[in-house]
Formats: sequence, structure tokens, C-alpha cells
Amino acid sequence: MSSPHYLPPPAPRADQEQSFAFHRLMRRNHNYRWWRPLAFAGTGLGFFVASFIVVMLMIFVVAMLNPATWAADASGSPDSVLTEAELDMASPIDFSITMASLIIMIPAVYLAYLLLGSKPVGQLVSVAGRLRWRWFGLAIGASALLFAAYFALSFALSTAGIGEPTDAAPIKPPADPLFFALLVILLTPFQCAAEELVFRGALMQIIGSWLKHPLFAILLPVPLFTFGHLYDVYGLLDVTAFAIAAGYLAWRTGGLEAPMAMHIINNTFLFLLGAMGQIDLNATESGPMSLVFSVVFTALLTFVLVKLADKNNVARTAGPTPAAAQPPLLQPWPMAHPVYHQNQAHWAPPMDPSAPPASAPYPQDFPPANGYPPAPPVDSTPNAGDNHDR
Repeated sequence: MSSPHYLPPPAPRADQEQSFAFHRLMRRNHNYRWWRPLAFAGTGLGFFVASFIVVMLMIFVVAMLNPATWAADASGSPDSVLTEAELDMASPIDFSITMASLIIMIPAVYLAYLLLGSKPVGQLVSVAGRLRWRWFGLAIGASALLFAAYFALSFALSTAGIGEPTDAAPIKPPADPLFFALLVILLTPFQCAAEELVFRGALMQIIGSWLKHPLFAILLPVPLFTFGHLYDVYGLLDVTAFAIAAGYLAWRTGGLEAPMAMHIINNTFLFLLGAMGQIDLNATESGPMSLVFSVVFTALLTFVLVKLADKNNVARTAGPTPAAAQPPLLQPWPMAHPVYHQNQAHWAPPMDPSAPPASAPYPQDFPPANGYPPAPPVDSTPNAGDNHDR
């Protein structure tokens, strides 16, 4: 006979972290090794390159099958997509290609995190292991209200002649504003989410798995994000301030909901204004006054989102991963323990019912171990010893 016994959970080590901030979540798994973040980064890059090639081929085929729809511009030339080497963000096909080249980072980073990241895979998004929809909705609403006020104030100041001088060059609006606005609404949220998953999700957790202080995880990905934008020095400084604020929000609120909300509302408003011909979608130059206004507004929005997160008790850290249940360990009965039932198998000789019972179920000076009964149960079946199975 054997008895199942469960091993007690292992005692936590003295050097084991008991609370994990967002940038340290790759350390939360028991199977973490120093090389896993490197393998995760390489795998994600490989998935991205493969997906990029496939998606670009698909977009090229679609554009060639129906160039008049996708390559329509102000001049009405359907062949502009082939003849113009310069990227035109007012063109639906250029805009779609740019958005698609960024959106494919979502499945690439998720697949890599699923294979080599922490578990569950939702920890790439937040310390809760999922997208916290209520908090995400609150962040979207607050960002939309503040951005609406910011753009209204900017246009009012520009009309009054305060701020940067307007460019004398005419703004080139999209040929079909409604179709372009539809593309903006459909594609921009995914583009912003992809950038946040990579720069404030994957890169922050890779760096945070090696360097514990959050400043390293917040600041080190900033140059990669900044120089991915083709602006002048003022524009790049503006992007840098945004990246620092987004990284701080990711660490301070324990997830990507607030950075994604801020990013989605900012880009969506800008592209929709470009669809209405209010701003130049291809502009790469800015100025010191615009930089100051933008940095001050970004700091204000970050402050509001942090206070909103504190008011709603948004979790900032995750506890250690619960220990997995240990499988039962089968241990044989000790040799001194008698069998429970005196009924013998059919091949055993019958027992003499008149034989005196044993004086004690256990040998002297050998008490039963913990978990064993003090004495075997009494079998009240009549003629228990006269059992002849056939």
C-alpha cells in the first residue's frame, strides 16, 4: 500500500524580490535566466523582419491591382506611387504602408514574449497580466479632453499672431479627406499601441531585467524612439520629451494603458487635422515656441494621468509568481505498520480466528509517524478470517 503526501511549498529565498514593478516583470518568472531577454529581442526582431516582407508584398500587390483607388493624389495621377520616391503622408497608400510597417510589430513582439518572456503574456501590457480596460478608458477620456483644449488654444494663439510664424507654403490636403480620415481612425490606434509595446513594453522590461533602477529602463530606449522620427532638432526634442513622459507613465502606473492613451489621442488628432487641411502632414520643421508649449502640455498631461491613477488605485507592482502545486509523492507504508484488513487473498491460507491478536500494532519504541493511524481499524465482518475466495 502507499499513501499520497504533498510536499510543502519551498521557502522563499532571502534575495528573492517580493514586489515587481512593470520594468522588472521579466524577473517575475522562476525560470528567468540572464540570456532570455537577449533571446527575446532577437526572436522578436526576426518575427518583425519576416512579417514586414510579407506585408509589404501584399500591399504592393493590392496597389498594383487597383492603383487608381490607393494612389490617388491631388494631381490625379495613379502612377505617382511608382514615380515618387519621397514619402507623402497625405497619400492613402503611403500612409497605409507606414502604418502597416509599424502595426506588424504587435504580433512579432507578442509571439516572442509568448516564447521567451514572462508568463502570462499579458504582462507585456501591465502588472495585472492584461489590458486594464477601465483604466484605459479613463486615460483615453482625460487625454482627449486635454488635447482638445490644447489644440484649441494653439489655433487661437496662431490666429492672434502669437507663437511660431505660419509657413507660407500651401498645405497639401489628402485627395479624399473622408477616406483618409477613415484610415486614420482604423490604423492609428494600432500603430500607437505597437510603438508602446516595443519601446515602453519590451525594451523597458529587457533593460529592467538587468538594471533594477527605473531610470535606466525609462531613458535608455528614448534614443531609439526619437531617431525613428524624421524631424528637425526642435521636433526631435519634442519627441524625446514625449518618450520620457510615456516611459515614466508606464513605470508609475504599472502598465501601458496611460502611454497608449496619450499616444493614440495625440496622433489621431494630428492626422485628423491633417485630413481637414489644417496642418501639413509632411512637415518636418518646428520652432522653439512650439517646443515649449508641447513640453509644458506633455508634463501637465502626465501629471493629470498620474493623479487619476492614484485616485483609482491603479496597481503599480505585481507580487511573486505563486508556487506551482507539487505533485503527490507516493511513500510506502513503514514495515511495522500492519495491513488494514485482515481478509486474506484467495491464494493465502485462512487465518485462525481463535489466534490471539497482536499485542501492539507497532513495535515497542517505534511509535507511528505523523499522518498514520494509532491503530488499525477493527474489521467487524463475521468470519473475517474464514474467507475463501474462488
